[in-house]
Amino acid sequence: MAAVESSVAIVGMACRFPGAGTVDAYWAMIRDGVEGISRFDRDGLVAEGADPEQVHRPDFVPAKGVIADPLRFDWGFFGYSRAEAATIDPQHRIFLECATSALDDAGIDPTRFPGWIGVYGGADRGLSYDPYDGELNPLQAVIHREKDFLTSRVAYKLGLRGPAITVQTACSTSLTAVHLAVQSLLCHECDAALAGGVCASPHGQRGYLYQDGGVLSPDGHCRPFDERSAGTVPSEGVGVVVLKRLADAQRDGDRIAAVLVGSAVNNDGGEKVGYVAPSIPGQRDAVLLAQKVADVDPADIDYVEAHGTGTRLGDPVEVAALTDAFGGATGRTGWCRLGAVKSNIGHTSTASGVAGLIKTALMLEHRELAPTLHYGSPNPLLSLDETPFAVCDRRGPWPDRGVPLASVSSFGAGGTNAHVVMEGPPLRSRPAGRAASVVLGLSAASPRALTRLRAEVAQALAAGDAPEPPSVARTLAGRRRFGHRVSVVVADRDEAVRQLEQDQGPVEATGLGTVAFLLPGYGVLRHAAGEHAHALLPGFRAAFDELRASVLERCATDLAPVIEPGRAEWFDDTANQQLGLFALGYALGRQLAEWGITPAAMLGNSIGEFAAAALAGVWSPADAAYLVHRRGKAIEATAPGLMAAVSADADLVRARLAGHPGVSVAVEGTGGVVISGPLAPMEQVLGGDALAGLDVRRLNLRQAGHCAAMDPAAAALGEALAALPTGRPSVPLVSNTTGGWADPGAVGTPRYWTEQLRRPVRLAAGVATLFAGGCDTFLELGPGSSMIGSLRGHADWDPRRLAVPLLGRPEDGAAGVLRAVGTLWDHGVDDALDTLAGAGPDAPPRCSLPPHPFDDRAPENGTPVVAARSATVPRTGGPVRGVVDELWCATLGVTSPAAGDHFFALGGESLMAVQLVARLRERAGLRLSVTEFVADPTYGHLLRLSEQAPEHARVVALNTGGEATPLFLAADAADNGLSYRALAEQFGDRRVYALEPLSTAERIEEVAAHNVDAMVRAQPAGPYVVGGWSFGAVVAHEMARVLDERGEKVDLLVCLDAHVPGRPGRPVGRDPEFLRGQARLWLNTRLGTGAAGRQARANPDLRRLIAAKTRLLTRYRPRPVPCPAAVFKVGVDERAAARLAVRLRAFYPAGADVRPVPGDHWSMLAPPGVVDLASVVRDVLAERG
Repeated sequence: MAAVESSVAIVGMACRFPGAGTVDAYWAMIRDGVEGISRFDRDGLVAEGADPEQVHRPDFVPAKGVIADPLRFDWGFFGYSRAEAATIDPQHRIFLECATSALDDAGIDPTRFPGWIGVYGGADRGLSYDPYDGELNPLQAVIHREKDFLTSRVAYKLGLRGPAITVQTACSTSLTAVHLAVQSLLCHECDAALAGGVCASPHGQRGYLYQDGGVLSPDGHCRPFDERSAGTVPSEGVGVVVLKRLADAQRDGDRIAAVLVGSAVNNDGGEKVGYVAPSIPGQRDAVLLAQKVADVDPADIDYVEAHGTGTRLGDPVEVAALTDAFGGATGRTGWCRLGAVKSNIGHTSTASGVAGLIKTALMLEHRELAPTLHYGSPNPLLSLDETPFAVCDRRGPWPDRGVPLASVSSFGAGGTNAHVVMEGPPLRSRPAGRAASVVLGLSAASPRALTRLRAEVAQALAAGDAPEPPSVARTLAGRRRFGHRVSVVVADRDEAVRQLEQDQGPVEATGLGTVAFLLPGYGVLRHAAGEHAHALLPGFRAAFDELRASVLERCATDLAPVIEPGRAEWFDDTANQQLGLFALGYALGRQLAEWGITPAAMLGNSIGEFAAAALAGVWSPADAAYLVHRRGKAIEATAPGLMAAVSADADLVRARLAGHPGVSVAVEGTGGVVISGPLAPMEQVLGGDALAGLDVRRLNLRQAGHCAAMDPAAAALGEALAALPTGRPSVPLVSNTTGGWADPGAVGTPRYWTEQLRRPVRLAAGVATLFAGGCDTFLELGPGSSMIGSLRGHADWDPRRLAVPLLGRPEDGAAGVLRAVGTLWDHGVDDALDTLAGAGPDAPPRCSLPPHPFDDRAPENGTPVVAARSATVPRTGGPVRGVVDELWCATLGVTSPAAGDHFFALGGESLMAVQLVARLRERAGLRLSVTEFVADPTYGHLLRLSEQAPEHARVVALNTGGEATPLFLAADAADNGLSYRALAEQFGDRRVYALEPLSTAERIEEVAAHNVDAMVRAQPAGPYVVGGWSFGAVVAHEMARVLDERGEKVDLLVCLDAHVPGRPGRPVGRDPEFLRGQARLWLNTRLGTGAAGRQARANPDLRRLIAAKTRLLTRYRPRPVPCPAAVFKVGVDERAAARLAVRLRAFYPAGADVRPVPGDHWSMLAPPGVVDLASVVRDVLAERG
């Protein structure tokens, strides 16, 4: 058995391989010995564009392992626009979907996972491209197509905060990724990890040229270990496994497919005949090291999944290395089975290791060996009869030798060898005593996806080896939650299949709306009404048990019959009935509170109003229960009476009762009334003709409630109320006596409750009050649905409103509670289903289920992703809408825009926004602000900005809080006020504005004048505080001079790491320091090195803009200004800062305060450095007042 503390469990898997699009299909294919390689018609390949001369060569092999629909990608699911998705390497897209499906298979929602999730993986060669050719943003081209960003894209899109490491070791990439993920888990760098690899070339040639002595097969079949072995077949594939530490997986009740007990990675080094040649010592040592780490005896290993390329010389080297590693363990031969999945699917390159790992995990999980194909007689170079190995060429049961052990090899060209030792999953006993019924909660990102998911889960549950509903429920509850949902309550797999196959429309989980709690009155309670809520709902159970203990102590009454079957006679006691109803209502309310459900109002019928008041905090729950008990006992002490329900209007009934003093209407309902009175008068009414022609039903009650007969009980209740502390209700209550909103100040008085006992309940009026108050969601906190019946009987009932009885009908049993929980979850109460799912080793284990379906569209199809260039629209020409439309659609990959279309909701990102605005500037000659567009990133707003075509600088508010003198910051060389956003966020007590000038200005003096004009419109009079970063600081210097010329006072000039001019009046372009800096920037831009160079090369528009601003700066002649300056410089110490302050006196005779700040020129405005910068700037501003 594995050492738990050093072992890692596979808890989820997903894959797409040739001939198998899912893990289940993959298992069926390898178990049944099916080959997944595709064969193509030569003429068909030519018709598709292949070179006919090559295709018809005799050595051309028209075979390849391909995955189905490699270009499909559900871009909307991941928040991409179609245009952006089309630029992403298909391998990245496939890997992202596979990683998502693997987490689904593990039942893990990364947003709720209590720890960090890492991701390790690698990809094959991607799309070839020139990042600086065409209109595709170069930085986007790199990010979307380079291997470096494979795993970090997964981390970003799925919100994974553990290590995200892209691995590249050629053919051993994915198994090396698994090894690194195992190490990360054991070092506690993460608490779960995704590991795998992908190889896909959807635009590559389908077929290859055979070369004698090469690594590719002459006939498109891969025959590992066979005497006919002559090479492998190129193939595509993707596989991802989800890993957790074994102890954590067992603690969490995860489904464990297999356990990784040891792994190792090494390299052949130089002791081999060539760089890509295999090495016996290198492979042997990797196997030995993995066995040592696993602490296993090789003689106990039953199966080895070999690298198995099926090459004439590669297989013998591998078997020789394995024999060296295994052979010393025993003198026996042929006791360990040998196999290779490449016989089924070919060589999937970077995904080949994980392909073998998943195959082996499935065999261990099912305890079944799968055959290696195309094996007849052994390759004589293997000398198999002298080794511990025999090729596994047929399907069969796993050898019964104790804990099943296996290992997997993967070797990369270049010599990186990976080996993993695995054992079968630990046996798990099924927990006893589970509820007969469970809730299956399914959710998806769209109604179409939800329909597919229902069908696929139903199909999975119809299989013979399908998991039991409790496991299904727990797995589904752990997955990511989406906005389209459906829940079903099932008792067994057959019922689950039936219900999932029904055409039940999805619910949009938009929330519960305005919630009202309804608490029923006397007469609806039956024995054990709370049994299932107590068993299933922890919040209910805790609140009920607390009340039970209090009631037992203060009232000498045990509430056990409310939650335990039997003792029906207990409910004949009025006080018991009322206590039971109160306890149920209060405990259900506490459970709802734990789920985050807060009512906007509460309506209780008779005793139900006490439960509502307790939930609203009028009394403590213990005091409220004591009052209910005293109330019940006081009622029991009154003279016998009767109550009856009459299906008629209250006014009609009152008219009929006019000649019968003592009998009155006690409850005014929506579908009738309840009458009440002493025994004799009531018998006279019920036995006479006063109510002739009306539907009358006696109620099983022994006292006459809500009438004058309750006067003695009201007096006793008043005495009890006067002795207890009260508070104001925290939630609006509907008054029984008025039917309107209760006066919060009166609710805590004895008179309110004594009148409530002796006066009629105006239930119909109370329902109308809830409707008028905007309530549209009604939750009944008690047995049955009598209160909901009153709602539906009202003339103003709207069937679009939601009404949920939390306990359901008595005959529903546990299903009634479960159905309510499912309904709440359907509508967005996420925590409701978690309550039922259970946790820990005693909960039902998670299981493998079909993942969330993806839309099968290909983003490459449809609207072109890049618009063709056209002539620039003249600045004074016609409307610009056509250009805006064209570039909006091209950037986002949509066909037509609408005014309310949101850029980011359609998959746009910040780089795309910058690119869109830059292209509009270039194409239409417009002065547009990225900052203003991002403030309202809709198509309509962009169109308005474009059509306004401003002729002056913009003032963009970055921080509008505080009363201190505002800080105006001149835009940087990119005219982008967004550069200051992170800095502005640090100034909670000061307004901060960015000034974005016209790009068409030809002199810095012109830029400064435009900025000042805009600034004085925002702040008509001084004093002013102005500043800027880099180029913006030079503009701010000139702004201070312009303000001085206009007679305005400048309190302070804030210069953030700007060029320090040589002497007043000399053009900046003549300063040696400036020229040296420009030379460095020019070199970095050409080489793409350094932060400035990378940004400039990545964005041609930015490069052109900076070049234009550099020309302005070169001609600028700075002159002194009379205001003080605060200069913040990076890369200087205190001594250098002091020297610089002396030098700047020529420009700032009022003083220059030079402060060193950390970071560099490009990072100082970004987190985390901007926090330190802001602190220093705030100190200087505070010193200046």
